[in-house]
Amino acid sequence: MKPMMLDLFAGFGGQSQAFLNAKWDVLRIDNNPLLQDVERMIIMDVVKCTPFNLCGHPIEYVHASPPCLEFSTAFDAPRARAFRAGITDYQPDLTLVLEAIRIIKQLKPRYWSIENVKGAIKYLKPFLVEPQLIVGAWVYWGTSLCSIRQRLNFLRKHRKTVGGRRCGRIIVLTFPCA
Repeated sequence: MKPMMLDLFAGFGGQSQAFLNAKWDVLRIDNNPLLQDVERMIIMDVVKCTPFNLCGHPIEYVHASPPCLEFSTAFDAPRARAFRAGITDYQPDLTLVLEAIRIIKQLKPRYWSIENVKGAIKYLKPFLVEPQLIVGAWVYWGTSLCSIRQRLNFLRKHRKTVGGRRCGRIIVLTFPCA
């Protein structure tokens, strides 16, 4: 039986594509009907997700990328607008993050990760403690995530050859380490 990965808030499936390529059984969930043609996608609201009804075998790894707009410090994001308006007690909507945590606790996967932006650290710390990995603007919480050194060594070892030249582009991949 192939290991199973559940990708919540999957979007186009960028985080789970490496697992699909590695022959994992991947199930992607997003609520955007425009993504219905993405491979292995189920269009559903994560808030209404009952994960035990989605597949017939245990889920080894759950990854969640809840929307970052609530946490972003970008100029037109709600948090930045509130700050400019003098609102000092801004509180983002944590509903989707808490739903991801609920699903992870319910499934009890061997590995899990939640990805968001640096602006989320302050708000997610009470639920997820310190992040395990920060790469540029991306922040990862989870269990058994590879260190950046392990990731870079893996990527250097598995770089693709493009037109006779080695492609040195670094892509952040979230994958569990045994």
